Amino acid sequence: MKRIEMFFHSESFIQLIKYVLIGILGLVVDFGIYIILTHFAVNVEIANIISSTCGIINNFFWNSYTNFKVHDRMLLRYISYFLVGQITTVFTTVSLFIFVTKLGLPHLLVKVVATFVAVLIQFVINKLVTFRKSRRYFN
Repeated sequence: MKRIEMFFHSESFIQLIKYVLIGILGLVVDFGIYIILTHFAVNVEIANIISSTCGIINNFFWNSYTNFKVHDRMLLRYISYFLVGQITTVFTTVSLFIFVTKLGLPHLLVKVVATFVAVLIQFVINKLVTFRKSRRYFN
C-alpha cells in the first residue's frame, strides 16, 4: 500500500498526469485539424499525417516548458520529440490504412484507438530520451 501511495506522489506520476493533460490539448489540435481535413474529403492517411504533425509541434513546446521543464539544447530535443512523434504517426497512419481503407471500419474510431496506443508509446520514449535530464544523452 505504501508503494502505491509513493507512486502517486512521485515525479514520474505527476509528469504522466501533465503529459496526459498536454496530450488532451494536442488531441484537440490533432482531431480538430483531422476532422476539418476529412470533412473536405482529404484522404484519411494524409489528413492524419498533417493533423498529427500539428499536434506533435504543439505538444513539444507545452511539454518542454510546463511539464519536463528542460530548456537546454532545444533543437536537438525538438528533433528527438518530432521523430518519436512521427514514429507513432506512422503507427496511426498504418492503422488507418489497414482498418479504414482496407477493412472499412469507421475512421474516427480507428484514429481514437490508434492515438491512445501511440500516446502511451510516446510518453515512455519521450521521458526516457527526449526530456531526459542527464547531460550524457546530448554530449
